[in-house]
Amino acid sequence: MKPILQLSQTRLAFAIGALVTWNTASAAVLEEVVVTAQKREQSLQDVPISLSVVGGNDIENFALRDFSDLSTQIPNFFVQDTPANYAIYIRGMGSTAGNSAFEQTVGLFVDGVYAGRARQFQSPFLDVDRIEVMRGPQGALVGKNTSAGAINVLTRKPTDETEASISAGYEFEGETTNVRGIVSGALSDTLRGRLAVSYIDTAKGFTENLVLGDHEKQVSDGVIRGTLGWDITDQLDATLKLETSRSRIDGNSYETIRPGEKIDYKRSTSGFPTVSERDFNDTDADNLTLTLNYGFNDFTLTSITGFSQYDFSKFLDSDFSAATLFGSSFAEDFDQLSQELRLVSPGGETLEYVVGLYAHTNSLDMDQSTELAFGPFVGTGIRHFEQDNDVLSLYAQATWYITDALRVSASARQTEDKKDADQQREIVGNVLPSWLDTPLSGDRDESHFDPAINLQWDVAEDTMLYATWSEGSKAGGFVGAQASTKPEEFEFDPEEAETFEVGVKTRLFDSRLSLNAAYFYTEYTDLQVSAWDADSSTFVTGNAASATTEGVEADFAWALGESVTIMGSAAYLDATYDEFLGADCLWNNPGCDVPTNDIGGTRLPRSSEWSGNLSFVYDQPIGELFFSSKLDVVYNSEKFLMEDLNPRGAQDDFTKVNLRLALSDADERWTVALVGKNITDETTISHAFGTPLAAPGTITYLVDAPRTVALQLDYRFR
Repeated sequence: MKPILQLSQTRLAFAIGALVTWNTASAAVLEEVVVTAQKREQSLQDVPISLSVVGGNDIENFALRDFSDLSTQIPNFFVQDTPANYAIYIRGMGSTAGNSAFEQTVGLFVDGVYAGRARQFQSPFLDVDRIEVMRGPQGALVGKNTSAGAINVLTRKPTDETEASISAGYEFEGETTNVRGIVSGALSDTLRGRLAVSYIDTAKGFTENLVLGDHEKQVSDGVIRGTLGWDITDQLDATLKLETSRSRIDGNSYETIRPGEKIDYKRSTSGFPTVSERDFNDTDADNLTLTLNYGFNDFTLTSITGFSQYDFSKFLDSDFSAATLFGSSFAEDFDQLSQELRLVSPGGETLEYVVGLYAHTNSLDMDQSTELAFGPFVGTGIRHFEQDNDVLSLYAQATWYITDALRVSASARQTEDKKDADQQREIVGNVLPSWLDTPLSGDRDESHFDPAINLQWDVAEDTMLYATWSEGSKAGGFVGAQASTKPEEFEFDPEEAETFEVGVKTRLFDSRLSLNAAYFYTEYTDLQVSAWDADSSTFVTGNAASATTEGVEADFAWALGESVTIMGSAAYLDATYDEFLGADCLWNNPGCDVPTNDIGGTRLPRSSEWSGNLSFVYDQPIGELFFSSKLDVVYNSEKFLMEDLNPRGAQDDFTKVNLRLALSDADERWTVALVGKNITDETTISHAFGTPLAAPGTITYLVDAPRTVALQLDYRFR
């Protein structure tokens, strides 16, 4: 065996040597990725954060429409569409669907404007420059409610040179048509404008409704965004962005499965006669952002003013059957005004710093109703919830370059968070016990201090090591629009996170290969979860759990030549509850004593132990034409989607394959592309729960799209 082993080692060494020699001879290099994760423009390789970036071209090329589509592109990142709202998870941590008033544990920022409600920017991705996903607590510098991480979305800005394009696509499985138009250019010597318009129409959907006929979900999404850039003086510039969106969704992709049945993309629901025949989900949103930058003595003073508002209404046949038993209606009216002022010192100095002030005020009105029509329970339970929130925070980061190769940073944010809320409940008919019509009210005044310390060492010209310790927090709040909440259960406290991370970022072979890796260990305390309350005999949102997440994340990109690039990322995650007293009984312990049930030591739902992706890019001129292709292979190991860790409510490990083949003229004025997503036709789910009022063992799943194939046509005007 030893000679064979030596021979294998010799061949491997020869192969690696040949590959390195070929790679070194190639003129291809990786493009530098510039990010603003730390409030100033930096190379991705210089930022001491486990960070993934998805470029705007990939979003357009693979027709990624929302954060659910994005979740397959990034390890340790998962987005769940629940009956009430969207929930975003990073490293297994996020805000569950148990409380409709929840803000996200993963903070969302669009062009610098914070969005605590998932529907503020729910419009399809349009004309995006890049999306930065920052893993782990980011409270010190990034901001409010980022105890699990943050997402930074940057849209494209107006250009000096005139550019215009129109794109159209058709997806055959769901009969989806999408059209996008963009025009940008100078309006005068100092004024630039950009207009982006998108419309998506899904005429069929991929789930057949056997009762109502037709296929679901049927989608109509329209977005229009106008952006103006104005060089007011040589030192002062302004960017004004106005976006309005309208989304209409009829039906959904929930499928109810009894024991022994399999998912077949068919459902049987009939709505509720007094409300709606078919499920629907409608959102109208408007967003305004004004950014001012004033430069003086190499300093930059930035002001970001944001206004965001949306109206949302939804109906869900909550018994998920053809019978008329249980229906739920949701409505929200939200508006927010925010202001940030930030001063960034000059780069290249011994001491660099960022200081800032952030404030916002928002108001949320929620109406929910439950329609019941089974047995003795006939009527409507109505809840109206109102909440006002005022936030003020100061933050700062200072970086000291001890030597050219060694630097240390300290960051901190002090936040004052005030909330007041009221809830009214009304019972019509014989629906719920009369004591549940008790009005609820409360006010909260919290202070949060989120610090961070970071050490960076450039051990070589293109290799950086870093170590970070930080704390993060998510504000407390109120249990909004739940029917069974008692006055003493109306409030919950903040949750806290403490993390330690070490990592390396390096470039090799004259910037042809980048390789990054990070190890993290994070402890969460006072987690905001739904736990058993003995007084009301229901599950109520409270601070009943603690958890630890630990793992490794790595990514690489390798330009093998002018035509070939390989990219990949992978993550290992160990995410477990340390303690969770009052948790629902696990599936294999159905007779537990719920008040004393502690599921500490079990894995967190919605967390895969292993996840990753591998991409191959091949571009090659063919005569007067240009051929380009990208193959994506995505892998996720098993993850539980139900709180009781029922294996029937788990998504098994899966591998999905996406492929794009494109042909264009030499200067890419026109492009024709064929895009296949999930081309091996894997059946997967992203949400699961026990079906109300159904036979024991019946589970309802949110089923992901099957294989889809789309034709894309792009034309750029010159």
